[in-house]
Amino acid sequence: MKALEISQISFSYHSSADQSAGGIGYALHHFSMSIEQGKIHALLGPNGAGKTTLMKIITGVLRGYAGDVFVLGNKMPDNKALISIGCAPQAIALYMSLTALENLHFFGVMANLSKDQIAARSDAVLAQTGLTDHAQKLVSTYSGGMQRRLNLAVALLHSPKLLLLDEPTVGVDPQTRNHIYETLSHLNASGMTILLSTHMMEEAARLCSSVTLLDKGEIIFDGPMAAIDNLEKFFLEKTGRGLRDD
Repeated sequence: MKALEISQISFSYHSSADQSAGGIGYALHHFSMSIEQGKIHALLGPNGAGKTTLMKIITGVLRGYAGDVFVLGNKMPDNKALISIGCAPQAIALYMSLTALENLHFFGVMANLSKDQIAARSDAVLAQTGLTDHAQKLVSTYSGGMQRRLNLAVALLHSPKLLLLDEPTVGVDPQTRNHIYETLSHLNASGMTILLSTHMMEEAARLCSSVTLLDKGEIIFDGPMAAIDNLEKFFLEKTGRGLRDD
C-alpha cells in the first residue's frame, strides 16, 4: 500500500468559462504521483509550478478538483485519510499571542486528542524540536528559527503517518536547519513518510530518496534521486534559467 497516491489530478483557480475565453490554464493538469511508505520524497519546481496547490489538495484545503487522492489507501477527504496527515506550511501557522504549550493544546483539541494525549504528545514534540525550555514563552518572542521548529512540532502533535513540509527551513540559520534535518531523518527512520517541498536543492538531495519535478502543473520528472548526478543543474536544464516572478 502506498503512503500517498495521486491519480490524474486537474485543478484550476479559474472557471471553465474563463479558461475558454482567455486561454487560462490549469494549476495542475492530469497530475499523478505516488510515494512508497517510509520514504522522504522531494516535490520540486519553480515558482508557480503547482507545488503549494498540490499540498492544499492533499490536505483537503482545496476541493473541486478532478481526479483522486488516496492516503494510506483511504480516499480523500475521508477522515481516516485526513487524520493520517500532518502539515507544516511555509507560512507560520501559529498564534503569536499564545505560548508554545497553549498553541499545542489548541491544535491538540482540534485534532480530537484527549487531555492526557495532548500533555504527553506536547512534551514529546517540544523535545523533538528542541523547544522544551521555551514551552511557556509567547510565540511572539520566538526567533524565526524557533517559530519554524514549533510549526513542525504542531504538525507532529497527532503522530501523523504522512508528513507534508512546505519550505520547512526557509529563513533559518545553519544550526536550526541542521537540527530540522536531523529531526526529519529520525522521524523517517521510525517509519514516517515525508513529502518535502523545497527550493533548496542541497536539502532535497541530502534528505530525499525520490523526487517529483513539476512545472506549469505537469510532471517533467518522477524517479529516484540516485538517477540525478547534480540536482541543481538537472533542475535548471528541465525548467529553464528564466526568472519566475509569479
